[in-house]
Amino acid sequence: MEKQLRSPSTGKTLRKVDTRTLTPVSDTSEKTITVQREFVEVIFGDSRIFSLGSQWGHVAIVVDDTVYTRAHDEYVVMPKNIYLYGGEIQKTLKDRTIEGQSYRDSIGLLLWLSPQEKRKVEAELKRRVEQDRQLIRETNGTRSSYSLLDNSCSTNVADVLELVGILAHDPRWPPTPVTPAELLAALGKSRRLVKKNFYPKR
Repeated sequence: MEKQLRSPSTGKTLRKVDTRTLTPVSDTSEKTITVQREFVEVIFGDSRIFSLGSQWGHVAIVVDDTVYTRAHDEYVVMPKNIYLYGGEIQKTLKDRTIEGQSYRDSIGLLLWLSPQEKRKVEAELKRRVEQDRQLIRETNGTRSSYSLLDNSCSTNVADVLELVGILAHDPRWPPTPVTPAELLAALGKSRRLVKKNFYPKR
């Protein structure tokens, strides 16, 4: 009969199902975690009363210094520095100069992902951007796929993170809509959270 194990934290009886070697050194040696990690950052912008839809704040996601941000008129892609401090961006029908997000306080949550998870998140973001741009081209800019209920800035970020198993909304409520505050609360408690970055307004 195999020896019974007890959980040191709960006292429950455990059953041994497998033995795995996780480190290439003996039990008495110092261990090094060999799991490769990649990172994405979710940036939350403070609310603006006078800006359409921004009364709840704004959310964008950064992958390899590239920001994906779902705006009312278009799903936009730009370098992180331009997103924060302004500059010229390429939109579907014409280029445009923006002022950036430095008019409001923002916080960035840095999350760790596996390389495979990061590739999956990036591919899904690119697919969503192209889907929106195709609609804009077909309608000559008169329509966009934005929806406050299921295709907003925060709902998009929650969707792509939950594709790789990161809980990004309160499971007690329907999966959409997801507000920026709800997303911030969920990710702020995530075990994937590595660091908080602060971007004060100028």
